[in-house]
Amino acid sequence: MGKFQRSKVTTRSGGSGALTYTVSDLLTQANQAVDRFEFELAHQFVMRALQMEPQNLNALEAAGSIEVELELFSEAKQHFLECVKLQPNTGYTKFMYLGQMSEQLEAISYFQQGVKLMMEERSKMPIDLTKGSDYLVLSSKISSALCSMTDIYLTDCCFEPDAESQCESYLAQAMQIEPITPETYQTLASVRLSQQRMDEAKAALAQGLALWLGSDPTEDDGLTPDYETRLALVKLLLETAMYDEAFTVLNGLIEENDQVPDTLYLFGWANYIAAEEIDESVQNAEEERREQLENAREALNACVKLWHATESTDEPLLQHTQELLETIVQVIGPEVELEEPEGGKIEYEDDEDEEMS
Repeated sequence: MGKFQRSKVTTRSGGSGALTYTVSDLLTQANQAVDRFEFELAHQFVMRALQMEPQNLNALEAAGSIEVELELFSEAKQHFLECVKLQPNTGYTKFMYLGQMSEQLEAISYFQQGVKLMMEERSKMPIDLTKGSDYLVLSSKISSALCSMTDIYLTDCCFEPDAESQCESYLAQAMQIEPITPETYQTLASVRLSQQRMDEAKAALAQGLALWLGSDPTEDDGLTPDYETRLALVKLLLETAMYDEAFTVLNGLIEENDQVPDTLYLFGWANYIAAEEIDESVQNAEEERREQLENAREALNACVKLWHATESTDEPLLQHTQELLETIVQVIGPEVELEEPEGGKIEYEDDEDEEMS
């Protein structure tokens, strides 16, 4: 864990020169540092607080949440487990964190406990359907946790004998608690795909898209799914051959942040698939196919550069990207290398006269 540096911590002294800061003072300083995104400094404050009071629940939970931001997941898990020992029957947040940091049935058990506590808390609230109300915010957290549990049974626990029934049960609860949410429809589509019910999967994806597509992702309107969720959505759209919708979502992601290897990989893959889908009997089919492959080649080359620049560890993504590039180069040849701009940042240039998709 991070070493506490006295020189960086705001302290107070009395007339005798003795330090008189309290755990409350340190946690206040930590919260202020988090607000400034100074997570390493915040970690120093909470670790000093824990030196003073090792079983302080607020300090333990603060330490865990800050360590998640610092990707110190082992330390974070230990701090949240300490919270569970000290307070096993109240406070759902620690269980949500533990669910996210655990695997398989262990993760399910933590999510279940967290959902149970959130449901109990929600039952004591007055029903308030005003946008942004505490009631709706908690409902959204419950629904999201149920979707996470469904995803676990779709992946890590897919061979459990009750996997399908658990997916249906969690989804039904999520829909009942918060029926109008893109995440729930997206999870429903994943389940239907696993059941080879393609039409129902497409319908669920269309319903989810209708809730937010066209809204401004830069505004905190609660409609647009986060970046990672939209990346997962693109994969589902490609799997269900909803190519137009996939390109719409991808173009939005690239406009928002074009320095993400996964996004460029998916953009390249989508263009490669689109090229393969072009009907040879259509006029200018060969020209359209070449254009799609050129778009794919450009995006995939940029993906490889970013993969190395960001020190990504996603080896399967790199391998598939290179395989796609080898196939494309055999058809249309290699891309002309441009000089990398100053600063090393890879620029993704738009052609005003032609859309990438």
